[in-house]
Amino acid sequence: MLPAFLRWSLPAIVLLLAATPAAADPMSDRLSDGFEGGRIPPQVWSPCRRPEGRFFIDDMLARSGRYSAGMALLPTPDLPPEVEAVNTEHRRSGCIDSDRDMDFMAGSDQRAELWLRETEPKGTDLWYGFSFRIDAPPAPEADARRLLVGQWKQAGQYSPFLGQRFRNRKFYLTVEQDGPARLQQCRVLVAWEDGYDFSDFPPHRSFLHDGFDASGARLPPDTTTDCATGLTIDRKASLPSPYGAWVDMVIHIKVDAQPDDLIEVWANGRKIVTVRGRLGYRDSGRQYFKIGPYRDPGDTPVVAHLDNFGLGHSFEEVDPRRFDQ
Repeated sequence: MLPAFLRWSLPAIVLLLAATPAAADPMSDRLSDGFEGGRIPPQVWSPCRRPEGRFFIDDMLARSGRYSAGMALLPTPDLPPEVEAVNTEHRRSGCIDSDRDMDFMAGSDQRAELWLRETEPKGTDLWYGFSFRIDAPPAPEADARRLLVGQWKQAGQYSPFLGQRFRNRKFYLTVEQDGPARLQQCRVLVAWEDGYDFSDFPPHRSFLHDGFDASGARLPPDTTTDCATGLTIDRKASLPSPYGAWVDMVIHIKVDAQPDDLIEVWANGRKIVTVRGRLGYRDSGRQYFKIGPYRDPGDTPVVAHLDNFGLGHSFEEVDPRRFDQ
């Protein structure tokens, strides 16, 4: 039977990924998508096809207007059948239509992600805005499994240079920069929700992970030293919780592994954090954005909703609250 937390919204879902495109401005100018066409426009979004995922338009749960886009993990027989895939030359690592760098491996993780189809050169100065929420059964007190809903990445085998992460239902943000070894990364905690458990970052708010030594052997994680290099972090406020409530996010990024890199984050109109200094990876490729639940394997459903998306050149162009006017 469908879990109770899903039954209130999913029966009225219109499950649709239409081949007929919705109007959208060119990415070089400005993109705005409130899903009010009643579809997930395939020229804007590319779903990550996985057996455990479903993509839908919800006509009962929207931040503004009539519709929002939904991404559900672990579909049950109560859900409509999988939507028909749109033919595309795009390839998404970790999905059924994987590229050769990262093949789809069933059971290694679980994803129901929408990938923004357009990519940009790394270092491009961009503003992102969107409203999102998460609906899931209460997590056990000690549920420390990885969960991300929102990632800004650079092409290559790297973690997101900015990630919206969750642990025990607490929202936190991390950034990444190159570590001293080949393909090694330094993960830095930059913002968090009140009540967040800092045990992932002992004794500092950063740690080294992945990478290879000179002999080619994989390196273990190193939590003993503060690995952040040349970063200034100005934290203004705590993050709000998106569990069972809409949160309006605005993200400003300019990331090119250079000393003048910048990330700024607002939530519900309030400045959360500014990060300055070298961010991302020197030998990476183009940057891109994806959103939806991505986690270590689990047996409980998770649904994320997206609304009021914008990509542009200023706060005003992408502020999700503009859809309320």
